[in-house]
Amino acid sequence: MRNKYILLIIFLAIFGFNAAAQQDSTVMKMSGDNGKGWFKLNSVSLSAGYYSPSMSYFNTDFLTGFGQTNDRFNGGVQYGANVSFDLPVNLGARVSASYWDKSVSGHGVTFNTLKVSLTTVSLGLFYTYNKGFMGVKPYAGIDCGQLSVQNQYDANATVIKKTGNDITWTPFAGVKYDIAGKIVIGLEYGYVLGTYGQDFQLNSALQNHKISVEGSKILFSVGYKF
Repeated sequence: MRNKYILLIIFLAIFGFNAAAQQDSTVMKMSGDNGKGWFKLNSVSLSAGYYSPSMSYFNTDFLTGFGQTNDRFNGGVQYGANVSFDLPVNLGARVSASYWDKSVSGHGVTFNTLKVSLTTVSLGLFYTYNKGFMGVKPYAGIDCGQLSVQNQYDANATVIKKTGNDITWTPFAGVKYDIAGKIVIGLEYGYVLGTYGQDFQLNSALQNHKISVEGSKILFSVGYKF
């Protein structure tokens, strides 16, 4: 499953390059105002960084009680990609995809390992201070994401998979810097807001609990600017 989501991220980056290659210019004219377009392909970027979701209920109740383990879901590496577009008055939009996963070990009583994978496809809006400071351009905005969750339990050689989805919101701020003409690098901080519902079969009773994915992430990106 992890490989499928990494392929999704790669596909998103390739899509951005193809979108540019199929145009004689990078301007996609959405209005006919004197031939000037207001929706312009800006860049395609790949990113990697650190994301630390809360994973409450798992960390505070399930693993300590029913799971009978001292292991916890901690932060880990997040991979991503995005295609960004220029809008009027220093505004921008972006389509992004990201992937994060983490595993914990049990004692074999309820499970041997539990792996949670979080994949998010999002649409964002941001403002860039294009005057910048010594070439460094700060920006800030917000992403609205579709979160897809997969839990995989390995219990006594039996693999149980559960899936779900929900909406997340991520305010973010960062800086970017153009180097070597078409290459742009960036550093971004975001704070994810959101939860998802998870059914648990506990003591023969089906219970639903909210799992928080709230937490900080910091990403370094490298991209190609059109």
